Amino acid sequence: MNGRGFTLVELVVVLAVGAVLLAMAIPSYAFLVNSSRLAAVTNDLVTALHLARSEAIKRGMRVTVCKTSNAMAETPVCDTTASWQQGWLVFVDGGTKGVIDSGDTLLRVQDRVSPAVTITTGTNYGSFISYLPSGKSQGSNVANGTVYVCLASTRRDIIISPAGRIRLDTHTC
Repeated sequence: MNGRGFTLVELVVVLAVGAVLLAMAIPSYAFLVNSSRLAAVTNDLVTALHLARSEAIKRGMRVTVCKTSNAMAETPVCDTTASWQQGWLVFVDGGTKGVIDSGDTLLRVQDRVSPAVTITTGTNYGSFISYLPSGKSQGSNVANGTVYVCLASTRRDIIISPAGRIRLDTHTC
């Protein structure tokens, strides 16, 4: 009889080869997902910083990026006890430095980032990052610092110079 199909042995061999290939691909896929997630969070924060700097220069006023624990609240506020991965706000900071006052204009709101991502800073940017009308950066103390974004043992450093320029670097957590 002339059959047109696969034997059970052929089917098992194809499934075994497919399983081996899949087992080799899954770790690479997890790395790709983590790398993409880390880049997305880093880019979101860098975009907020670029917006703050350009708006400070354009408006001739201080613009601040601060961390918040309630980004989606009806009237969000800066929160010094929050962590950066809980969210951040970008606002025109005409009153008290690092605090949203009644006359301040909210420019952008970022809600929580992926729970696997951690964002830490030195003491200078522990609560907020401000940009002056000259484009220079300013934190709580001095005019420069680094923000560390970490996920699955890979870290992206957002390095902010005293002139307010941003550059990125890659390290391990």
